[in-house]
Parts: sequence; C-alpha cells; structure tokens
Amino acid sequence: MDHDLDPLDRLRKAAAPQPAPELDAALVTGAPDRRAPRLIRRGHLVRGASLGVTALAAVSATALVIGNPFATPAPLFAAAAGASGGEASALSASDARIAAWVDYEYHAGSGLSTAGGRGTVYELRRVGSPEDAAAAAARALGLAGSVSESSYSSADYPTYIVGPEDGSAPALSLSWSGSGDWWYNDPSAYPEPVCQDVEYTNEDGMTGSYPDCQVPDIPASESKAPSESEARDLAAALFAATGLDVAPEDIRVTADANQTYANASLTVDGVATALEWSVGWSPLGRIAWASGHAVEVVARGDFDTVSPASAIDRLEDGRWFGAPGPDYSGGAVLYAADSLARDAGVAAGDPDASVSSDGDGTTPSTEPDAEPQPKPDPAPDADGGAGSAPGDPGDGATTEPAPEPAPDEPTVPAEPEPLPTPETVSVTLEHAEATLLLLWDVDGNAWLVPGYAYEQPEQGFWTAVVSLVEGVIELPDLVSIEPLPAREAQ
Repeated sequence: MDHDLDPLDRLRKAAAPQPAPELDAALVTGAPDRRAPRLIRRGHLVRGASLGVTALAAVSATALVIGNPFATPAPLFAAAAGASGGEASALSASDARIAAWVDYEYHAGSGLSTAGGRGTVYELRRVGSPEDAAAAAARALGLAGSVSESSYSSADYPTYIVGPEDGSAPALSLSWSGSGDWWYNDPSAYPEPVCQDVEYTNEDGMTGSYPDCQVPDIPASESKAPSESEARDLAAALFAATGLDVAPEDIRVTADANQTYANASLTVDGVATALEWSVGWSPLGRIAWASGHAVEVVARGDFDTVSPASAIDRLEDGRWFGAPGPDYSGGAVLYAADSLARDAGVAAGDPDASVSSDGDGTTPSTEPDAEPQPKPDPAPDADGGAGSAPGDPGDGATTEPAPEPAPDEPTVPAEPEPLPTPETVSVTLEHAEATLLLLWDVDGNAWLVPGYAYEQPEQGFWTAVVSLVEGVIELPDLVSIEPLPAREAQ
C-alpha cells in the first residue's frame, strides 16, 4: 500500500471496481438461500450496498483522520457586554456619539499595515480552592484567622473572608468568580483622627457646634513608609507569595504625602496586561491595603487576526473593545489614592467621608457640606406648655382651608425644538501596536485575546480593539439607543 497517497485519492482507489475473487462453488450454490447484508450508515438502511469491505474501512479511517472539513468550529467563548470593563460597551459606538453630538469617522492611514497574522488566546483560570487562595493571601499579609464564607456570599458570586466583615479591624475578602480577586484593608493603618468642636451661628441667630475630624498630616521627613527601592522589594515578595512572579524593577511605585503605592501587571508573552497586583503603605509604615488575583494562564490556541487597517472598522462597534495593559492606559494610581483617602475617612468614623480636591484629589475631608440648621424651639401655648413650631398646626389650632386648585386649562403643545446635527470629526490613525486585551465572558471568567492599540495623538490616548477574525469569540448582541427626545418648549 502506498502510504504517501492523499486520503481522498486513497478513498477513490478503494471505491474503484476491483476484479471479482474466485469463489468456492458451494458458496455460489447456497447464495440464494442467504439474506442480503444490511449496512447502516447515518441512520439510513442500505441493502445490497455496492461498496466493498475495503472501501468501508477506508471511509472509516479517513473520517477519523480528517473529520468534517466543512464544519464551522464553535466560538471559544461568548464575550460579555461591556467586556473590557471600561471603554467597551454593548451600545453602538455611532449611537453613543450621537448622544454626545459628535460623530467620529476613523480612517486607516498609510502607516497601518494591511497584513493579518496570528495570535494566542489565553484563559485566566482560577487555580486551587477559594479557601486555600484566601489563606495564602492572608498569610502573606500577616493576617491571622480562619477562612469563612461571608454573609453576602451567593451561589453566583461566592465570597470568602478572613477577619471581621464590618471594617473594624484588618480583613481580607476574596471573590471566587472572575479572576479570583482578593482585597485586603487595614482601617487602623493610618494615624488616629483628631477631632475638635466647631462653633457656628446660622442665619437665624441659632448657635451650635459639630465635630470636625481630620487625619493629621505627617511630614515627609517623619514618614515611615518604605522608600521606592524598599517598596519594590517588599511588593515583589508579597506578589510572589500570592501568585505573581515579578522582578522588582518591573514594579511601578508612586509616593505622595498620604501613601506609597506599588503595582505590577501580569505579563504574558512579554506583554504587560490589564490584570494587576497592588499594595499601599501609610505614612506609619503599615500596609493599608493590597489586592491581587488567584489565576493561572492557560493557552487555548493560536488564531488568525485581521490587519491593523481592517480593524479600524471595529472602532465603530463597541463590542470589540478590550482593556489594554498599563502601556496604553492610565488612571489606576489616582483611583487607588482616592480609595485610600476614603478609607482614611471611614477609619475616622465617617462612612460618608468625601475626598476634597486640594490639588491632588487625595486629602480626606469630613467637613459637612453645610452647617446644621436646628429647628427653632416650639412656641409655648396659652397654658404655658410646649406648643407647635411656627407654621405647624397644634392641638385645637384652626387653619384656613387650602384654596381649591384652578381647573387645568387646555394647552396647545408647543413645537419641539429640532435636534442638533452631530458634529462630524474625521480622524486618521497612523500607528497601531499589537498587544493583549483583557475580556470577560458571559460566565464572568477572564480572558486575554490579541488586539491592536491605536494611538490617537491629538486626543492624547490609545484606543484598543480585538484583532481576532470573526467567529473565534461570540460577540454580544448589538444594542442601540435612540437619540434623546426633543425637548418641548416650556
């Protein structure tokens, strides 16, 4: 047998007419008394099939090797609406722009390649058990206590905790969905707030006081927070203990008067992704908060990608957006600083503490929005007892009946104001870089997929879309919104 033949050629040769073999005379004589063979294939009963046993064997072998060459592979996963967690949206990009009365038209410049390629898709799969993951993170942070399921845990979003749930002491919570993310917070890591009574007099001449609590500022010269190099080493050790192996030089450090903050990205194939580990120290030198994930990276295969020039069209469709890594995005440090300032306000006893804008947006402020306005004391009644406040009906008081409302007069609807015409802005993109984008599927699992980040120099930011050919992932349904209704004249 020639094993080098193409499988289809082998099938044709096997099905070709073959010389009839010499049969024993007894077999020929007894043939009329035997039933014809029955061959069942794909649910159909075939009598007197003309294919020989050799041909059937060839068909079976070929089917095992090449399968169905015309079958369309199922999508790897179904992407969730708004899968990037930020820029992505299930809304049509053109409809969203109409709402803002700006219509951007993107064009591929001569600097964009027209050649497609290949890229690897990775699944970020939760590893181990939630109890083990929470216990490992707690140990790395020096937090004692057992792991238990939290009171707000559910079958869809299992949540576990080490420490109290009320925020009265250091605690770590872990969500066993998505990327198995965990969050640690120590409300006592900051200096105790200093409170003083503030006297006030309102516009009616009433006086009173309210407590004003502020976390004292610690001069930089007295801060016990780690230095930049120390923070890198400490963060690298903490991240390694919780599943992220990263070199100290790859850790980003930011320091200000309120905190020293370090974070690092999960790096896959040399690409820093949007999944991050982070830790922050207070001026007292204690870890105020930290966060991370419990995942392993599993390669799910290589797939074709469209060209950077072709993917430009996907900027008109929000379902293709994904979250790029730190090289193409920003704002995480500021967000963490704001959160930390809010935590400091909560530690001061004010759960509604807000962040004042003192230039860096990180100074906690617990001053009320307006001075309290006490109600005036009730006026005494004729018997000397406490009566009603002015304007309030008291016992035995008579009030004038409210006037009957005038009947509604028919009104003639005014002509609606015409909708403004959206401004059209033409943007030509000349530069794109291949990267990995973070996406979420409909079950809440995290994935890293190939994509392009387009530089928009005039706007000063990058826009990233998935570069996989259609069919590799299942996109959510495109949801459109109607333009805002015309306002009626008053």
